[in-house]
Amino acid sequence: MNLNEKKIACITGATSGIGAAFAKIFAMQGYDLIITGRRKEKIQSIAKDLSSEYKINVEVIIAELSEDKSLEALASKIKEMKNLEILVNNAGFGKKNLFHEEDYMTHEIMLKVHNLALVKLCHAVLPNMISNGNGLIINVSSACFFIPLPTQAMYSATKAFIKIFSESLYLELQGKGVKVQALCPGLVRTDFFEKMGHDSKDIYKESGISKAMTSEEVVDISLKCLEKNKVICIPGMNNKIFLSLFKKLPRSVIYKMIPSMIKKM
Repeated sequence: MNLNEKKIACITGATSGIGAAFAKIFAMQGYDLIITGRRKEKIQSIAKDLSSEYKINVEVIIAELSEDKSLEALASKIKEMKNLEILVNNAGFGKKNLFHEEDYMTHEIMLKVHNLALVKLCHAVLPNMISNGNGLIINVSSACFFIPLPTQAMYSATKAFIKIFSESLYLELQGKGVKVQALCPGLVRTDFFEKMGHDSKDIYKESGISKAMTSEEVVDISLKCLEKNKVICIPGMNNKIFLSLFKKLPRSVIYKMIPSMIKKM
């Protein structure tokens, strides 16, 4: 069976965590998959398991989305797929250093991966989605979209861009059959912190969030939000309450609170 014969979902950053959870749920729904990541052995193992269990085609693309050639190849590929129904822009990473202490190239790479790659891939798939009158784009932002975070200046800023960009697309695409969502999770039990050099157990413990959500819970809530046509999806009642209260605080109070919270973590 050729990959172009069935409905297709493309998920970036599908090696683990939320991306892998999206890949699994769409595989269960019968979608052929295009999944991208950088850890070759791990993502190929995921692809093999999904293909075997759900009898679907899974194409793995080892992609560094900060590199122009790699991104262009992926964008060109999905642009030609008239039956690509779903795009999940999940690829991303964090760093733990102060802005001026981090190498500048790291900031540029983050901008490319979180923002430029996401924009390019959305631009690549939208013409066919609009022509088909059917499509879904999920852009993974963060609950940090509203919160200025020391040591996470670029991360918070790039995630805020994703949220606003997704809302704007949502408004542009009204009546065209294409849904857009900005998924804004809080703390999730993934390997995100390990890749930054932290111990996740310490992060969850020190933050007081012993019941951080699983990737599967986040994905389940994301899909339920889509059924209700919610463009901003903030999984978890605690996160919703926190952000709701946070928005009501004067910025002067926020500027005093945040450094104290970060120091404890």
